[in-house]
Amino acid sequence: MNMRKAILLGLVLAALPVLSAQANVAKPLRIPVLPPLLTTYDVYVGGFHFITAQIWFEEQKNAYRVVVKANTRGLWGKFFPWNTVLDARGRINGLRFEPKEYSGHDEWDYKPKVTKLHFRRGGKVIPEFDPPNTDKNREIVTDAQKKGSLDPVTALLQMLANVAVKKSCAIPVPVFDGKRRFDITGRDAGDDYTDSDGYGIYNGKARLCGADFKMISGEWKDRERARFWKKTETEVGREPFQIWLASPAKELPELPVRLESGSIAGLIVVHLTSWRYATAEEIKAQRAGK
Repeated sequence: MNMRKAILLGLVLAALPVLSAQANVAKPLRIPVLPPLLTTYDVYVGGFHFITAQIWFEEQKNAYRVVVKANTRGLWGKFFPWNTVLDARGRINGLRFEPKEYSGHDEWDYKPKVTKLHFRRGGKVIPEFDPPNTDKNREIVTDAQKKGSLDPVTALLQMLANVAVKKSCAIPVPVFDGKRRFDITGRDAGDDYTDSDGYGIYNGKARLCGADFKMISGEWKDRERARFWKKTETEVGREPFQIWLASPAKELPELPVRLESGSIAGLIVVHLTSWRYATAEEIKAQRAGK
């Protein structure tokens, strides 16, 4: 289901809650430690509330972790049962995010698939699949193409670091998701006003950023299975995401408050619906892997 890949990209783009706090950071530039934060996003596809996702962000002792948990809701959960957990962790080195481990647990129609990425010295990335990968008729991603790439979650964290420090979305980041190698390039789109129409918690002025996608390698050679990277049935190219960034409360940095992208299945819209700092019990449970 190619729509799931587009939704996952949207959720990854939403998993960027704290980096804009760099606005007044003193030299030497680095990412400050902030309290663990929980945000919730609702995903609409073609006007229907399809997915609810919760995102955890934590940083401590020059390390970071982001966990995205999402699932289909209501009747959609009965007809299209889908649960996914993305877990990215690594080291913070000044203004750079250096991933160590990434895992994606994707369960569609009660059939789980796990993708892990192990990041080694020298920029080497080793993918691991359970069950083993049996894809055929797909472009091979070479070791040279993987080298220096980031997992999808860490890649977007790096983009937001650029926004925070340089006040610009314009940065390219190399991404490897285990099977595909692509670039995401941010671009500045000025300021805009966003109205959630009651679907989200923020209405008002926001920074508008675009995120464009360019496939490098790993696409299906089969025309039907390559639909994810098509704008329409006949037009090739992944639709960009538009991201509205704003602070929904005085004590918060800029968060993604709304995201939009087109897809063959219809317009994908993601709204921020809640945020809060994690409790001590939740922090303990999260670190224990519960």
